[in-house]
Amino acid sequence: MKIGLSGGIACGKSTVLGFFREAGWQTVDSDAVVRELLAKDAEVKAQLRTRWGETVFIDGAVDHTAVAKRVFGNEGDLKWLEELLHPLVRESWLASIAQAPNANWLVEIPLLFEKRLETRFDLTVCVVSPPDVAADRMVARAYTEEQIEQRRKQQMPLEEKMELADYLISNAGSLEFLKQQTTRLIKQITTH
Repeated sequence: MKIGLSGGIACGKSTVLGFFREAGWQTVDSDAVVRELLAKDAEVKAQLRTRWGETVFIDGAVDHTAVAKRVFGNEGDLKWLEELLHPLVRESWLASIAQAPNANWLVEIPLLFEKRLETRFDLTVCVVSPPDVAADRMVARAYTEEQIEQRRKQQMPLEEKMELADYLISNAGSLEFLKQQTTRLIKQITTH
């Protein structure tokens, strides 16, 4: 079984991914793959330097805040960065699955539906939260209102993702409630 996991910003995708991992599933966190590429891939760093120079580096390491400021303030820069990173991320999760093709896999891809990757999976799951709850979580992570809005504008509206997904998980309550829903979903899809 291969599941594509998506959802809105700060809706709890990483937490749900952790619950699947605890239940014995193989998982891929696309955001973690991106962080690793930015930290360790010499070619990716070289491309960033060619595009933006040293303005997006601090002591040789990629400055994620500086990169975010550039890409969320400039559509051309965002498109360029996605064209650089997305094929590498896709290659990474496909390679992971290829190593254990008969295992149960959950691959978290924030832009699953935007990039039309849902056809690569047996099922899709969307994690949803009320906009104010998600915004509160982002504010707690030190995002400004402007940064929250910039990021939301780059994603398909959550309502559309909900329509496209095979299953929904609501993260509007407690962590325990989220875990119960995830556990119930895992049971449901593995017993059919």
